[in-house]
This record gives sequence, C-alpha cells and structure tokens, in this order.
Amino acid sequence: MLLSREQLQERLIALHKASLELVKDVSLDHLLKHLAKVACEQSSADYAAVGVLDEVGGLKQFITVGMTENEIKHISHPPIGRGVLGELMDSEYPLRVPVIRDHPKSVGFPENHPVMIPFLGVPIRAGDKQLGQIYLTKKENASDFTEDDEKIIQMLAAYATAAIQNASLHENTHRLAVLEERERIGMDLHDGIIQSIFAVGLSLDSALHSLEQDPEDVKRRLKYSIDSLNQSIRDLRAYIMDLRPRQMGANGLISGLKSLISEFRANTFAEVKLTTTEKDAIDLSQSHSLALFHICQEALANIAKHAKAKNVQISVWSTNERVLMEIIDDGNGFDMAKISTSIGHGLANMQTRARSMGGDVDITSVIDEGTTIFAWVPRHL
Repeated sequence: MLLSREQLQERLIALHKASLELVKDVSLDHLLKHLAKVACEQSSADYAAVGVLDEVGGLKQFITVGMTENEIKHISHPPIGRGVLGELMDSEYPLRVPVIRDHPKSVGFPENHPVMIPFLGVPIRAGDKQLGQIYLTKKENASDFTEDDEKIIQMLAAYATAAIQNASLHENTHRLAVLEERERIGMDLHDGIIQSIFAVGLSLDSALHSLEQDPEDVKRRLKYSIDSLNQSIRDLRAYIMDLRPRQMGANGLISGLKSLISEFRANTFAEVKLTTTEKDAIDLSQSHSLALFHICQEALANIAKHAKAKNVQISVWSTNERVLMEIIDDGNGFDMAKISTSIGHGLANMQTRARSMGGDVDITSVIDEGTTIFAWVPRHL
C-alpha cells in the first residue's frame, strides 16, 4: 500500500533527522550498526544488515541488527556474498522481492539461520564505485516491502555514502597520524639517544686502549660514559613518560596534577611548584578536568624532552566563569616561528583539547629564557 503524501513527508522528515546523526559518527563499526537500525525503523523490517566492500569488491564487513547473539552464534557461517546478496553486490539498482527463496539467484540460508521471507536490498554507491549495501528482510507472514520503502531506503543509502566516506577518511587520517608519530619517535631516538649510546661505546673503546698508557684519560672517559649513560636513561624516561597513557583518577583535577608532578620529579632534575587549592576545580566537569590534565601532561613531557628546565611553576585558579592553568618553565625556550615537528604536535594537541571544551591555550616562548603555557576551560558546561 502506497503512503499518502503527508505520511511520506513525515517519513522523509524523520529520515532526514536520523541521517544527520549518521554523518557525525566517525567510528565505522558504530556507524554501520546505527545505519542498520535506522533502516529497520524506516522500513518496519524485522532484520537489517549493512555490508561494506573491500577494494576488490569482496565483503569486508557485515553488521546485522534484529538477530540475537545466540542466533548469530548458531548460524553455521557468516555471509560470504553469494546468492541474492551477491546479486546486489554486482548491481547499481535496488532489489525488492516478496520471497527470497523464489529469486533465481537464491542459494538458500546457512544452517540455523532465521526464516526470512520478503527482501529489500539497496546499494550504497559513490559515483561508479559501490561502497556497500543495505539489506532488509521480514519474518514469515509479514507484509511485503513497498515502493515507498524502496525510495526511503535509497535516500538513506545516499546519506550513508557520505557518512561511510567520512568515517573511512577519519580512520585513515588516524592511521596516518599514528605512522607519522612512530616515524617521529624513531627519528628522535636515532638522532638523540641511540647516537649518544653509540658515542659512549666509542669512548669506552678508546678507554680500553688507554688502560695501561694513560690511566687519567681512562678515568675521564669512564666519567664521561657514566654521565652520558645517565643522561640517556633520563631521556628514555622522558619518552616513556610522554608515551605511556595516564588516567586522572577519580579524585579530580588537582589530585591528578599532583600525580603527574610526582612522576615528573622522579624522572627529571627539575623542581616543580604547584599553586592552587582544591576548591579551584571542585565543581569542574570530568571532561573539562581531563582537558586541563592532558594539557599539563603534554606540557611536562615537552619540558622533560626539550626544555631541560631547572624550575617549573604550575598555577591553577578559578573565576566565576573559568578555570585557568598556567605552566611556566625556565628552560631552553624556542622560536615560535620555527617550531619543530615534535614540539608542534604537542602544542597543537593542547589547543585542540582546550578548544573542544570551549576554552583555549596561549603559548609564549623566548629562547634561553623559557616557555609559558596559559590554558583555560569554562567552569560550567
């Protein structure tokens, strides 16, 4: 039965609202599950699935809704793209049939698969490329899918195209960022710590040859080697401190900052002073507290790796509208116009965290004088 114009308009409005949420989702697995649920709701289907294709056209992912975990567990094998599913994978057009098993390409269902009768499938396409498919079915004795159902799901597939491309782009960007960070760490380790250890090896080798002829030279070289190895250990600890994930804990921002400072002191020779009171952040939300916590974590890691500061001052205070944090070090500083890649990533991360909470970060630095990082977030959500 075809819908009236008013009914169709209501469905289109509901579809539009639901689809706007799809494009916000950057997790592909979560997006596909959400897409399948929306398709079910919009077509009154009992079961829905979304398949995504790989680069050669094979079925890469297949997400279902409507079946219980127990039903899925007892099906003899997952879909492999044969039969009616395979027919749709090779087609530019929707496929709507009243009885799946009567379709000429049907190969039946795997053992223990629930009984499904009417079928509606719609390809998800981007130009000439097929990204995936939306599959919908109903139980026995249910009504057939209608022409209006087909139109609605075709529109959903158009929204899905943008959403899947957006999620895939986000995942690829994340993977690229991880690879770039690994490359940066490798270069930093090679150019810094590994070269230092290599120099220690050369010094010890020279000391070995001077052992009998020049004992004083051996002492000097041994002292140099011990000092260099101790510095290498401190540098490695700084990298570990920067790479190891930390949690703020359940006791709030100030307690979390104190833990960061204790660890920083244990791994560097710098003196750190924290000026604050517990009440300055007592009513700050968890998300806003975490933003300031991670900004401080990033700042201390940069100080340990790059600044070589002797003194660090951290201040946290609040106004009626904001919670503010200032981190000042007396280290090497840097030219703001010539920020290195390794430092630049960290500074960008700080700004991203603060701005995502409605706050901001201001950074000033003077070579040989030190760096000041000023961050704030709104006091209330």
